[in-house]
Order: sequence, then C-alpha cells, then structure tokens
Amino acid sequence: MKRNHCVLWHALLFSSVVGALPAARAAVTAEEAATLKTTLTPVGAERAGNKDGTIPAWDGKAPAGASQNGTKRPDPYAADKKLQTITAANMAEYTDKLSDGTRALLAKYPEFRVEVYPTRRSAVFPQQIYEAIAKNAVNAKAVNGGLSLEGAAGGIPFPIPKSGYEALWNHMLSYRGQQVSYVADKYIMPPGAERILGSRQAVSLIYPYYVTHQAAGVTEEWARARLDTIEPPSAAGQLLLAVEYQDSLKRPKEAWQLLPGQRRVRMAPSLAYDTPDPSANGVVNFDDVNLFIGSMDRYDIKIVGKREMYVPYNDNALMLKPLNDVVGKGTLNPSSVRWELHRVWVVEATLKAGKRNVSARRRLYLDEDTWQAVLSDTWDAKGKLWKTGQAYTIAVPDQPLATTLPYAWFDLQSGMWAYTFSMNETPGGIKYSDADEKSMLKFTPASLASSGVR
Repeated sequence: MKRNHCVLWHALLFSSVVGALPAARAAVTAEEAATLKTTLTPVGAERAGNKDGTIPAWDGKAPAGASQNGTKRPDPYAADKKLQTITAANMAEYTDKLSDGTRALLAKYPEFRVEVYPTRRSAVFPQQIYEAIAKNAVNAKAVNGGLSLEGAAGGIPFPIPKSGYEALWNHMLSYRGQQVSYVADKYIMPPGAERILGSRQAVSLIYPYYVTHQAAGVTEEWARARLDTIEPPSAAGQLLLAVEYQDSLKRPKEAWQLLPGQRRVRMAPSLAYDTPDPSANGVVNFDDVNLFIGSMDRYDIKIVGKREMYVPYNDNALMLKPLNDVVGKGTLNPSSVRWELHRVWVVEATLKAGKRNVSARRRLYLDEDTWQAVLSDTWDAKGKLWKTGQAYTIAVPDQPLATTLPYAWFDLQSGMWAYTFSMNETPGGIKYSDADEKSMLKFTPASLASSGVR
C-alpha cells in the first residue's frame, strides 16, 4: 500500500473511532497540583517514608560520588550491606511484596533469589523538569480515550494520574535525558544451551518532548530512536529508525529500515505491537521494550493501586561486571542484581474485545520516583502466566537523573530468556547531551540512506 493510501486509511479510521471515545478528563485542580510542593515530590511520589521506616523520605539530593558523562556510572551505594535474601523456601513470608513473575522465578529456578539492600531514593531530576511537571499538572490532558496527549511537554504529563492511560503516558514519557547514545548488546539464553549474541547496536535516542526550546504542545513527536547494528557480521550494517507520536491514534508509530547491500530505505510498519524482535529470538516483542512502549489502543488500562514491593533498583554495579559474572542459570546471577523495597503504581492492561495481541493481559509496576516500569508480568490468551520482565534502574548523578536501561524478559513456559541493552562487554558508556533542531538530522530516513553500508 502506498504511503498516501496509508495516510487516508488512518484518517478515516481516526474519524470513525474518535466519536465513540469518552471525553478528555480535566487536568487536576490548582489545589491538587500544590501538593507537588508539600506532601508529594515534584514528580508526584510520596515525600514521606513508610511507617516501618524501610522506605526513607525523599530528600531531593542526588547520590554522592564521582560520575562522569560518557562513562558507565559507578555504584554510589557500593558500601551498603545486604539486608536479607528471599528464596523459594521463605518467599511465603514476603508474598505481598513480590510480583507474580518474581514468585514464579523463585519457584522455577532453585538458584534464583532476591537479594535485598537498603532502599535509596536516588531519583533526582533537573529543576526545569520539575517546573515543566508543575505546568503539566494543570494543563495536560489525555484525550481520545487516553490514547492522545495534549498540553504537555518537558516533564511527566500526569504527576497525579487519574487513569491507567495517564500512568502509562508517564512511564513512556519519563525523563531519560534529551539526547542519549551508547553501544549495547542483546543476549538470548536458550535453556540448556550457550548464550547467543542477538545483536550489538549503536543506540541513539532523542526526545523532542524534552527539548527545552519547545513550548507545551508544539511537537507531535515524543521520541525518535536510531539503531545501527554492529554485530553479528550477518546483520552488520542494518539501520532502523522509529518515531513515536503523542497522538498515537491519529499518528501510529512509524519505522524505517535499511538492510545491508540495499540503497533504499523502506518503511517498516510491522515493527510495532507484538511483532517479535528477530534479534531476540521471539522472547521480546517490539512493544516489550522498556517493559512496554507504543500505542495503548488494544488494551483497557486501569490503575489497580499502589504497593510496597521488592524491585530491582540502583543497579549501577550490574553493568560494571563481566558478562560471565552476570548471566546465570535461567536468570541473571542473583548476586549481580540489587533489589530494594519501593512504592510502585500497579497498572493492569487487559486486551479489548476484538483486538489482537499475544499478551492478553499485562501488569506493570511503575516506580513512584521515576514513573518507569521496573517489573512487568504477562499472561497469554489462556490466562496462564507467560513472561515476566525486569528493568534495572541506574543512578546518573551528573545529569541528574535515574533511569532504567538494561532489562530482561523471562519466558516462564519455555525457559528461554533475553538480557537486552547490556553494556557489560561494550566500550564506553552512556553519553547525554542537549538536543536541538540540528540534532534531529541524524534521526531521519534520509540519514539512514546516507550512512548505509554494503
């Protein structure tokens, strides 16, 4: 189908669907927004610690210690001592603080355990991000049944969310920097076999939503991603560009691809939803990136509530270790992953009648301090727990920010798993930079054509 026909089809679909969608919810009141300076943090988390003292109050201070842009950031909490270990033998004592997927891993793999450390609320962001969030709180709207975003830019759109769609917008638009680049690996672990390098890629990300010269609501895009494949040799030279839009109903995700030996950049409309990522051998689909990304139009989404849960957190040390020390039997080596007790928003997505996705139900756990998903559980069409995902938060004090970067998906039925965005064996680290209109030139279909190789 030619592109102009695609545009017409999307326009007709949009006009037929939008009339059936509920009206937009009004932004929060000024009184509610004022709590972002009192009982809530600027991103909408609870400032206070918990009653047991196991979750501290948020103090707004970035972790101490040296941290240099373009490097793998050191572990700011290396001196912390482990508090406890959760195994299959004692997990019943902690069941209310463990996800279904975590309990399933404990039951399936005797070597797996959850090593718990003191909770450190390391998520701190630049002041301009806080100021943008305060404006978004009273201006942002999720329209077209939650599928489109209006009146927001430069910060979390809904620090006081009223719906599951708003909470997932927060997750996808959480602050990860304006422009980010690094080299990362994707490993596949078949059960009983040696690990496979699915790909090594130069990853470049730009977030127009966070470009500071943009006024609220000016840009239609919220992210562009460019992936240049370096290894394996059979895939070297593959280039992929993807663009995500704030109005995902009217403008679905767009993607372009250049394959080695070709001079033509082709649109790749299938690189979305539950299409399997070929370099992940079917363990990870394109909407599994960062535990969830893309349009929410196939799901009914609701906030289940907030819980205190053990989640991977402050895992800077994970990326500093040799890969052999990190990859364990069936899971990551438990001694390589730091877990902490944090409050999370629990968001559940259930497949709508008549819609298709191999993940019939998803449950995501969004960290209250970053809004990023740190755990995710997925059920298949038969209602059986199928996959569980873990995203590993790292602290980046020099920016400052906290973000999930590596993540893993575990297929509980087949035993296969994937560890992606690994930097354990790659050169360099994560480089953050400001973005402007000139920066966007790298993130265009024309740029793929000009840099393609045979």
